[in-house]
Amino acid sequence: MPGSRGLGLGVLIVGLVSLTACDTAKFAAESTSGLFQRAAPGIEQYWDYETAGAAFPAAIIQLEGIMRVVPDNEVVVMSAIGAYIGYGNGWIEDRVEVADAKDDWEEAEELRARALIMYERAWDLSKHLMRLRDENFDAALSLGIDGLDIWLKAVLTEPEDAALAFWAGASLGARINMGMEDIDTVADLPLAKVLLARSVELDPDWLFMTPMMTLGVLAASEFPPDMDRAKTIFDEVLEGTERRNLMVQLNMARYYAVNKGDSKLFKELLTEVLEAGDVLPEARLTNVLARRRAQRYMDRIEFFFSDLSE
Repeated sequence: MPGSRGLGLGVLIVGLVSLTACDTAKFAAESTSGLFQRAAPGIEQYWDYETAGAAFPAAIIQLEGIMRVVPDNEVVVMSAIGAYIGYGNGWIEDRVEVADAKDDWEEAEELRARALIMYERAWDLSKHLMRLRDENFDAALSLGIDGLDIWLKAVLTEPEDAALAFWAGASLGARINMGMEDIDTVADLPLAKVLLARSVELDPDWLFMTPMMTLGVLAASEFPPDMDRAKTIFDEVLEGTERRNLMVQLNMARYYAVNKGDSKLFKELLTEVLEAGDVLPEARLTNVLARRRAQRYMDRIEFFFSDLSE
C-alpha cells in the first residue's frame, strides 16, 4: 500500500511558540518546521470534519506569521500551500456545493471568489519555492509547457520533490477550476498537467497516489475528454491504493462515471465509499470528506443523470 511521504494535508494545526526578539524568533521559527512534519499525522488521522475545518483559518494565519520570520523555510512554506489548498477544497468548495444544491447562486459565487483567493496565494507560494530551488524558474515558466518541463526535469530530481511538484500543480489546477471565466487562467491548464505529471514521475505513490488520481480527473473533464486514459488512470490508482483512498472512488464517480453517463457505476462507486468504514487511518480526514460528498452526490443523482429524472 503506497504511503504518504513528505507533506500531506495535515502539515498544520499545531501549537506554536511565541515569537519575540529577532534572532530568537528566527531560531524558534526554523525549529518549528520539524514540529510540523512530526505533527502532520495527527491532523491527517483526525476524525471530525467540523473541528478540523474550524482550525484551518487559525493555522493559516499562524503560518503566514511564521513566514514573515523565515520566508525561505521550505517546510513552513509548503505547509502553508497545503493549508490553503486543503481548506479551499475541503471546506470552502464544500460550501459551494451546498449553496449550488440550494440554488443560492449569490452565496456560491461569493464562496468561489474566496476559494480563488486561497488558490492564488497557494500558487504564489509555490512559485516562491521554485524560485528558491533555481533562479531560472520564471524564465522557464515564460517559455510555456516545454520550458517548464525541461526545468522540472533538471531541478526537481528526487522522490521527495514530488510534494513540491504536486502542490504547485494542485494550486494552479484549483485556481483554474475556480476561475473558469478568465480565459488567461484557463490557458494555464497545460502547465498544471506538466507539474502533476512530474510529481507522478518522481514518486507515483506519494500521498496515496493523489497526483496520479488528479491526472485522471483532468483527463475525464478536459475538452475534449480522454475517457480511455481517465479509465486507465483511475483503475491503476484503485489497484495501487487497494481501494482505501476513498477520494479515488469519489472522483471516478463524479468525473468519469458522470461524463460517461454511467449511473450504475456512479452508484456502485459511491456506495463503496459510504460503506467502506475507516479503511485508511493514515488519511482518515480525507476519507471523511469523501464520504460527506459521496452522500451528497448520491442524494442528487438526478442532477448528474438527467435521464433518471424523466
